[in-house]
Amino acid sequence: MATWLDPKTFNHRFATVNNGTRIHYVDEGVSDNIIVCVHGFPDIWYGWRHQIKHLAKLGYRVIAPDLRGYGQSDSPSVTAKTLELYSTKNLLADIIGILDENNIKKAVWLGHDWGGSVVWRAALWYPSYVTAVGSVCTPYSPSPKVRVQLSDIVKLRKNWLYQAFFRTKLAADDLNANIELFLKSVLRSHDEMVPSSIFSSSVPIYQRSITSVGPITTSKLLADRELDYYVQQYSINGFENALNLYKTHEINWDMEAAAGFINKSLSIPCLMITVSHDPALPANFTKNMEQLIPNLTRFHVENAGHWVLVEQHHKVNSYLSSFLATVFSSSNL
Repeated sequence: MATWLDPKTFNHRFATVNNGTRIHYVDEGVSDNIIVCVHGFPDIWYGWRHQIKHLAKLGYRVIAPDLRGYGQSDSPSVTAKTLELYSTKNLLADIIGILDENNIKKAVWLGHDWGGSVVWRAALWYPSYVTAVGSVCTPYSPSPKVRVQLSDIVKLRKNWLYQAFFRTKLAADDLNANIELFLKSVLRSHDEMVPSSIFSSSVPIYQRSITSVGPITTSKLLADRELDYYVQQYSINGFENALNLYKTHEINWDMEAAAGFINKSLSIPCLMITVSHDPALPANFTKNMEQLIPNLTRFHVENAGHWVLVEQHHKVNSYLSSFLATVFSSSNL
């Protein structure tokens, strides 16, 4: 299944944005029709490798950044008082800085995993830069009227208990000590997932460790050289600041509530791609999205898990191509 795509064959660039933050990004293709691809955790720009090449060949220009804290982008350390540096709004400001440096006024924003949450918020915080939004696996979940702690959410959604673990120093230390093992255990196809205490619904938070998976082989999803690239990239800054995505839930709500984004609807064209085997983001999480997004296109991928961008990249590429052709044919770009 694994198809080696050499990172060196992509066009790598850097931009200094958002109060001096240096962000690494891939810039592929030559076009006025711009696609922004945003990764989640534990991913980097490379998670979109199959889509970047495909979309560039179709005639689009694709911008795929490493979020701050990831890969070759700056990874500023924070305290509880400065955690806002990793708020969704601030992550978006980094990307907007890239667009401004390239004199890009509008783009279609695509996201996967946490990147999905980020691109949905792009339509709220920076609507003038957004032509359309597409998300893979991650539904649009607007801020509710009441501020809810993540600790209360995971009590109801036991499959999200790992998010509470990822907020701890223990998690950062554990993953940093076992970079290859963690990535090897997580970046897997839907039919070869391995259990670990990190994602268990019954193991207490402070008893979790990725070492519980024991010795495992590399997934058929990845060529060895692809896994090596992930390991090398996470060896640059480690996991501590990458995990800040899991610590800003309450901060993001406060900022969105202050901005008037409670239960905010989206009128722009949107895409939702769900998959059949995602334990963290099952397809039924998206069932009510039309209530807030009337102009929603849906596609579903069977026989795929969370890493569908690789596992079923041909199918995802086909769906993206269809959606983007419609968006750009009806726009004035």
